Amino acid sequence: MNLEINTGNEIEITEKDMIVSTTDKKGILIYANDIFCDIAGYKRSEVIGQPHNMIRHPQMPKVIFKLLWNRVLNGEVIYAFVKNLARNGDYYWVKAYVKPIIENGEVVKITSYRKPLNSFAKDYISKFYNTLLEYEKTHSVDESVQFVQKYLEDRDLTYDQFIDRLSLEKSVENIPIRNIDYNKEKNTHLIFKEYLNSCIKNGQIQELESKEHAVYKFKEIFEKMGNESFSNDEAWLRLIKTHSKFHSSVDKYIKKAKENESMSSFEKMTEDLSCDINNMFNDLTIIRDKY
Repeated sequence: MNLEINTGNEIEITEKDMIVSTTDKKGILIYANDIFCDIAGYKRSEVIGQPHNMIRHPQMPKVIFKLLWNRVLNGEVIYAFVKNLARNGDYYWVKAYVKPIIENGEVVKITSYRKPLNSFAKDYISKFYNTLLEYEKTHSVDESVQFVQKYLEDRDLTYDQFIDRLSLEKSVENIPIRNIDYNKEKNTHLIFKEYLNSCIKNGQIQELESKEHAVYKFKEIFEKMGNESFSNDEAWLRLIKTHSKFHSSVDKYIKKAKENESMSSFEKMTEDLSCDINNMFNDLTIIRDKY
């Protein structure tokens, strides 16, 4: 079907809009709800029996549909960000939840439920899709699949994690804070606190002063992240302060031990270290989840 007008304006989808369509396993439309027809600008009689790609926008990379169909025909659900084309040349962005309908172990139909795409995801994915479109000018679809896989691997993300993070308006770039093993590092700090007590009880002060414990390696990694995008975040600034306090307390702890103070005087300091550790990793979790 030919476009009637070529305006190229964006149609804003609202949260109350749920665009629904169903195709057979070859992509031929067998159902479209009223909102599908209203937004696309067609009568239902004009779309039933037509290929679903009648609303495919030319600025959609082929590789996205390759990934989508591979998953769906394998019986798996998938989310995808899609730019669709209306009859008059306008376009609209959606987050599509695509679900295969399986009967007797075989995919027989595919239903897609579409809601609006947030601005954060739209801005990022528009640039990413432009990159893919340029790549596809000189490469095959299979090569484009490899390109997307490498892109995700470089960011230590699966496709689903990539979609989830953009949906939640979170960065998908591979920033160092996302590579920290939080449980391991928190346990390292808790073990260090017990190690600190043990060394003091056994008079192993010199071993403490060497600062060779893994907790100091974490400190080095931590200090390298001062110029990241989250460095002005309230939780990060609070974390910096607590982290500094933790190591300052450790130094005071060692100094008091050298002065042969009784162990009873260390009880409050031990409690403070435990509190600092919990606060540090709570704030670190906030930063990781936000960015």
